[in-house]
Amino acid sequence: MTHHLPLLKMWTLLTMSMLMLNCASDPGEATTKDPLAKLSPSARERMEDKKEQQLQEAAMAQVTEENLLSPYRYVTSTSRYSVFADILKASTHSKAVHAQGVTLLAPTNEAFEAMSNWKMLMRKGGQAEIDEFIAHHVIPGSMTYDQFKSESGHVCLSGESMTIDTRGGITFNGAHVRSGHIMTQNGSVIGMDNIVHLPLSVR
Repeated sequence: MTHHLPLLKMWTLLTMSMLMLNCASDPGEATTKDPLAKLSPSARERMEDKKEQQLQEAAMAQVTEENLLSPYRYVTSTSRYSVFADILKASTHSKAVHAQGVTLLAPTNEAFEAMSNWKMLMRKGGQAEIDEFIAHHVIPGSMTYDQFKSESGHVCLSGESMTIDTRGGITFNGAHVRSGHIMTQNGSVIGMDNIVHLPLSVR
């Protein structure tokens, strides 16, 4: 019996060594695996559906922030046109844009980046320049994008007639027109990649 004792000890030590090697074979394996790998297909699908629902809810929340009552309400509630909205708010034409069913040509914030002195429009005593600026971005009557681009030109609220050019994209008085439109309950909004008109005093 005593002759088998060293063999038993050796067997025990060998077994423990193998177990320790197995445990330490890949210490980073548990952390490097995909955490979703252990989930069942149905559980993984539920998690992906939940993420998709969260994205849709976020998108819907963004839409509800955009006020579609009028062109005025739309641009003043949409971050893309916040610079133009500040100028529109200061204009005496703001009520007409809100109530008279117009097509509002709204330059994006990026359109103002190339216009370093646009803030001069907002200086004290610049009401005439503000109104001139806005009047050239308003066309009486509500139009869709297709209706707008199908004509050779339009008369703005300022009384000035400006032309549409369809070569190399749609431009209005040389300003690039963004594709599509937003239809509100009382008028439409067409986005612009450029400023349509600048008063001479701020050019």
